[in-house]
Amino acid sequence: MSRPLHILLVTHGFPPQSVGGVEQHVHGLAHALVAAGHRVSIYSRTSGNGAEGELREEQSAPFRLTRVVYNYRDVRSLADLYRSELLDRAFAAYRATLDPVDVAHAHHFTGLSVGVLHQLADAGVPTAVTLHDYWMLCPRGQMWHHRGEVCAAVEPVRCADCLQQSFGGLLGSEPVATVATHHQSAVAALRRATTLIAPSARAVPPFARAGLDAARVRVVANGVDTEHLERVPPLARRPRGQPLRVGFLGTLIPSKGLDVLVDAVQQLPGGTIQLAIHGNAVPYHGDHSFLTKVFSRLRAGDQVAYHGPYSTADLPAILGPLDCVVAPALWEEAFGLTVREALSAGRAAVVSRIGGLQDAVRDEVDGLLFSPGDRAGLARLLTRLVAEPDLAARLGAAGRKQPRGFTAMAEELVGVYRSIAGSPRLVAAN
Repeated sequence: MSRPLHILLVTHGFPPQSVGGVEQHVHGLAHALVAAGHRVSIYSRTSGNGAEGELREEQSAPFRLTRVVYNYRDVRSLADLYRSELLDRAFAAYRATLDPVDVAHAHHFTGLSVGVLHQLADAGVPTAVTLHDYWMLCPRGQMWHHRGEVCAAVEPVRCADCLQQSFGGLLGSEPVATVATHHQSAVAALRRATTLIAPSARAVPPFARAGLDAARVRVVANGVDTEHLERVPPLARRPRGQPLRVGFLGTLIPSKGLDVLVDAVQQLPGGTIQLAIHGNAVPYHGDHSFLTKVFSRLRAGDQVAYHGPYSTADLPAILGPLDCVVAPALWEEAFGLTVREALSAGRAAVVSRIGGLQDAVRDEVDGLLFSPGDRAGLARLLTRLVAEPDLAARLGAAGRKQPRGFTAMAEELVGVYRSIAGSPRLVAAN
C-alpha cells in the first residue's frame, strides 16, 4: 500500500472567509485528501486588520490552515500585483515552520506572490499548479477585453489598451513594454512548476500561445460535492401556469453575463419566470456599477430576488427549489463549476456555448446550449422550458450522474502527486 503524502495546498482564499469557485474547490479537495489518509497543510491569504505579511494560524481541523494578511498596500506597479518581497518573506517564514512536504499544489497566486512558486522550485519541492483561470497572463483574470470581447491570446498592444481601464496607474510610462515584460515573467514562473494542471483542455491554448509547452499540462476535471447534491429530491413535473424557477449562481461581474439573462427574461411575458440570483457582488476591477445597471432594467412586478453570497453547504437548499440553472457566461470559462453542481442536483442547465462550460452539457440531453450573448436565443430556450412542463425534469434527470465528486478528483490528483514526488522539475528563473 502506498504511504500517505504530506500535501501543501496554496490558494488565494479559503472558506469561510472567501467562497468563490476556486476556494470551494480547494476546500473540497482538502477534505477528500484527508479522508483518503493524507496530511494536508493550507496556505492562504486574508484581508482586513493586521500587519501586512502577518501569519495567522487557524483552528481548522482536520488540516493545518495558515493565512497571511495582505491588503495590497505595497502595490506601485503591475509587477507588484504578481511579486511582493513582503509576501515572499512571509512565505519563507511560513515554510520554516512547516514539516517537509511531499508535494505542493498551488491554485492561485493573487494576493500571495508568484514568489511562492520560485521558492518551492528553489527548495526542490515538487509542485503542481492548476490553471483555474487566466490570471497569470491576464490581470483581469478572464482574457475578456473591457470592450466585451473574448481574447484568444495575450498580445501586449491589445492588452495594454485593455489594462489602461483598470490598471492604468500601474503600467508606467511605457504600457506596452510593461505588459510584454509581465507576460514573459508569468511564463517564466509557470515553467518552474513541476507540472501544470487544467480543469479543461479548452483552458490550455492561451497559455500555449504565450509560450508554455502544452504537453506539460495535464487535464484533470474538477469535482463537485456530489455527496450532498445527489440528495436533492428529483425535479417533479412543473404544473402548467406555474412560473419557471430559474437560478443564476456565480460572481456578479460583467463577464458572467447576468445582464444577458435579465434581458432574456424580460422578453417573456411578465410572471412567466421567477429568477433567483446567488453570488458575490464585488466590484469589477474598481467598477461598482454593474449590478446597478442590471437591476435598473427590471420592471415593476418582475419576480427577481438577489440572495447574496453562498457556500457549498448552501447548494442543496438553493438548487432544490429551482427548475433550471442558467450560466450565460461571455468569457472562455475554464470549467464551469456551477453547471456541474446543478447537474449533480438533477437540475437542467442552460449554458453558453463557450469554454469549459459547453463540455458540461450534452445539448438536448441534460441541458440546452445557446450562443454567448444571444439574448433572443436564450429567451427562446426559456420560452420552450415554460411551454414544455416535462422538459426541465427530463433534462435534469439525465444529467444527474454525469459530474464526479471530490473523492474521484482527489484520487486522480494523488496519482499526479505521486508521479512528481521526489523528482522536481527545476527550471532556472529568468
